[in-house]
Amino acid sequence: MNKKLLAGVAAICAMGLSAGAWATDAATADEVVGKVKEAAAAVTTGGDAALADFNDPKGKWAWKDTYVFVMDCKTGVMAAHPSEKVKGMKLADLKGKDGKDVGMPLCAAAAKGPKGGWVEYMWIKPGAEGNFRKVSYAVPAGHYAVGAGVYDETPVSALEAKTK
Repeated sequence: MNKKLLAGVAAICAMGLSAGAWATDAATADEVVGKVKEAAAAVTTGGDAALADFNDPKGKWAWKDTYVFVMDCKTGVMAAHPSEKVKGMKLADLKGKDGKDVGMPLCAAAAKGPKGGWVEYMWIKPGAEGNFRKVSYAVPAGHYAVGAGVYDETPVSALEAKTK
C-alpha cells in the first residue's frame, strides 16, 4: 500500500514539474515587447535585406510558442513571416478564428507612433484544441511594421501600460 501511495505522489510531482516545464515554453508579453523592439531596430537599420531573417521558423526571431513578423502596411501584405502560407498574404485577408480582422488593425496599432500598440483576437494554439485569446504587439520600423503575438489574458489597457 505504501509503495502505491509513494508511486502516486511521485507521479503527481512529475506532472507538476512537467507542467512547469511546459509553462516556460510559453512566451510572455514582456518578451514580445522586447523582441518586437529589437526586431524593429533591425528592420529600420537593415531595410529589405533584413527581412529574410524573419522567414526562418528556427531562426532568431522565432522562440518558444511565437515569432516576429513584418508587415508592409502601405502595400497591404505580410512582408516576412516564418510560415510560407502567411508570407505574402494580403493583410486584409488575415482574420482571427472569430472572423475579426487582424492584419489592418495591427497596422493601425503600429501607426500610433514609436510605442506602437496591441491588438486582440482569437487564434489556434499549437498543441491545444479550440480557439484562444491572442494579443499581438506592433510597432513601426522604417516603412514597415513589426509585430509578435502571445497567448495572454491580460487586458489590452494593462498591456498598453507596459509599452509606455
